[in-house]
Amino acid sequence: MKYRYDVMQHFTSFTLLVILLTASTQANSDSLFNADQRIDIEYISPLDSTKRKQLQLWLQDVSDALLTVYGAWPKDRFNITVKHGAGSGSPVPWGQVNRGNPDNVLLVINPGSAMQEIIADWTVYHEVSHLLIPYSGAGDGWLSEGLATYYQNIIQARAGVLSESELWNKLASGFERGRTEKQWSQKDLTEISDNMGKYRSFMRVHWSGVHYWLTADTTLRQQSNNQVSLDHLLEQLKTCCQHKSMSAIAIVEQLDQLAGTNLFKPLFLEYRASHAMPDYQPILSRLGVIFQPQANKSDVLLTTSAPAAEIRTSIYKGDGR
Repeated sequence: MKYRYDVMQHFTSFTLLVILLTASTQANSDSLFNADQRIDIEYISPLDSTKRKQLQLWLQDVSDALLTVYGAWPKDRFNITVKHGAGSGSPVPWGQVNRGNPDNVLLVINPGSAMQEIIADWTVYHEVSHLLIPYSGAGDGWLSEGLATYYQNIIQARAGVLSESELWNKLASGFERGRTEKQWSQKDLTEISDNMGKYRSFMRVHWSGVHYWLTADTTLRQQSNNQVSLDHLLEQLKTCCQHKSMSAIAIVEQLDQLAGTNLFKPLFLEYRASHAMPDYQPILSRLGVIFQPQANKSDVLLTTSAPAAEIRTSIYKGDGR
């Protein structure tokens, strides 16, 4: 009888521990929903109820902005982990995507930053945009970084965080930063991209990638009379491949197959062999973006008379979903 009593006592204690741990986890987590899609949020730093609610509302706004690409999240299920860390003066000094089942977006929040500073930060938009392609993380990271940087600005604009002129000013200013980073011009983009810790040419890597995606998106829209866009293809990529882990070249080959084009792979091969960021002025001019970089301040003028001005507006507004 004593043995049975001891077993029941240990069982009761274990059950109580599980209940307490479950309650603790639930007290530090939230979930967001879109139809049958779900994002689980875990807060692994101490938060009072007010700050937690503010962070939840912020992440709800970010997830709503992500819907402006094609009306659904790029993954039916993924996680966001929020923790405190003051590695720099930035409101969100670090973010990264850890691919898995499900994928997890880690966000490091500076506990000394005001909520408005956190809301105005771009990091979270960049990280969730990485989920738009099922990239394995192996080689040619410029493709993934370029897509995330392109869409971080687009979804902020479509959500009303940036105006149309602010969107194009950010893209044009980024291109200029990429253009001026020439210290490793003897190395091609793949070499620079695969060894960013060594070469530290972050601007050339990211903004060469943005230029690639803007060029592809604009070309798709021009060839289809603005009926087919990168947004459309990314939706199809989600349908076929969201649970896959794909190399950069496999992704561009899949996009060509989905679009019935010979666009993405040849362009990819051209960019990966480049030794400097491509000249950005021709495509901006075609879109009606007049940009004159200055030492202290840069701004853009948007014109409606340019050949692809309508496409420029469509990229900003999205496809009316």
